[in-house]
Amino acid sequence: MTGAGRDGAAVSRDLGRRVAVVHRPGLTHDKKSPFASPNPVYQAVEALFASLGLDRARSGSPEWNPLADVIARGDRVIVKPNLVSSKNLNEKIVGEKLEASSTHGSLLRPIVEYALKATGPTGKVTVVDTPVEGCEIEKVLGPLGIHDVVGDLRRQHTNLSFLDMRYFRVAPVMALDDVRRFGRSWNLGLLVRTKLAGDPLGYRTIDVGERSFFAGRSVPDRELAFHRSHRHTPVPHHSQGRHEYGIPNTVLDADVVINVPKMKTHKKTGVTLSLKSVIGLSSEKYWLPHFTNGDPSRGGDEYDRPQHLFERLEHRLSRLPLPGDHSLIARAARLGRPSNIIDGGWEGNDTLWRTILDLNLALFYARRDGTLATEPQRRCLTIVDGIVGGEGEGPLGATPVRAGLLVGGFDPVLVDHEAARCMGFSPDRIPQIKRALDAGLLPTTAIGEIVRTMDGPEPDRSFKPPRSWPSLFREARERAA
Repeated sequence: MTGAGRDGAAVSRDLGRRVAVVHRPGLTHDKKSPFASPNPVYQAVEALFASLGLDRARSGSPEWNPLADVIARGDRVIVKPNLVSSKNLNEKIVGEKLEASSTHGSLLRPIVEYALKATGPTGKVTVVDTPVEGCEIEKVLGPLGIHDVVGDLRRQHTNLSFLDMRYFRVAPVMALDDVRRFGRSWNLGLLVRTKLAGDPLGYRTIDVGERSFFAGRSVPDRELAFHRSHRHTPVPHHSQGRHEYGIPNTVLDADVVINVPKMKTHKKTGVTLSLKSVIGLSSEKYWLPHFTNGDPSRGGDEYDRPQHLFERLEHRLSRLPLPGDHSLIARAARLGRPSNIIDGGWEGNDTLWRTILDLNLALFYARRDGTLATEPQRRCLTIVDGIVGGEGEGPLGATPVRAGLLVGGFDPVLVDHEAARCMGFSPDRIPQIKRALDAGLLPTTAIGEIVRTMDGPEPDRSFKPPRSWPSLFREARERAA
């Protein structure tokens, strides 16, 4: 089997059905930057490619070129790691907590190296992400060794680059930064919006229109919301039948997308795997509905119950908009006490899964001119990084789990289905997985299509779910009984 040509659509149906799980108990990220072969993580990635049956005829030989089944010579390839943030509100994310939230360079190295081999010198490989606006990306790329990986490989391959596709970021300028007194973390300062170079190819607005997962919803679109200072920004982009998303042209220009999400829990979506990771390919985060105003008594999912006036004020005043799209931070978070449910951070969130699946529609079906096709327009490979995953109050407050897992495949719905099972969760309880299966997101998206292979022992450790997902706790207790 050979990779599709430049005008090819998705991978073949046979390839798209395959999902491979590699489990190496005790495996951790390699620490010897820039992580050249051989090392255990590199070998685990090679085992994943072999389990997927890639370039089977040459497996084990120096000529083995596994990603040639997905990437043609001369293709434009983007590799999207999961780069989140170095801070969770007042808490700095460092060490193994950073490894549990963002992709490590030791995993990225073999993926990029084999992508370069497949596309050859006439193609192009770009490592990309569009992290949240507050991400100080240098504090993520450096400690995780990604700078070292890209720099080392660029000395041999001039067709490799790294691209932060954000056209702006917000930089913190703090007078008080996590000053702990009287049982609280005191934070006072500014978030200053600054320009970035962004995507050199520019950006495009994709309207998924009537194909949107918001279409036909009984709650008015005017109630859709983003966080704090951009609370109402989604509304004009989700009204009068429009459902618009900003996508960098480097993404639309790609022939192949390799998505490398982390295996983590998430307070708004249960888990964050390959489907959720596509939010990192959107250039307009403020357009993305994350919750619906209010509590269930008024048709919302922002809160799990009606809020007292003081609770609403405390939340709304923690980040205040200023002229020029800057913000004032004035926060005194209580220490040692579980936070209240805010911003749709619970299993009743009926909004964010719709945003996630809309973005996957844009990724797979948008043509380069921004119009939607009926067939997939680019080939995709997903490799979920569960070497060090995250459990509990994810995605940013997750506790590290040394799971030693990789899950890979070509249909992100099937991959997420199996990854959720590896975490000990029923995929039917994860809205974005269940709804994508129900809708048949891709031509291969059906449970009966899965061809699963297992390299290593079956995982037997369940991830701890977020506190705000009691159904997953009940499920874990039922399994234990």
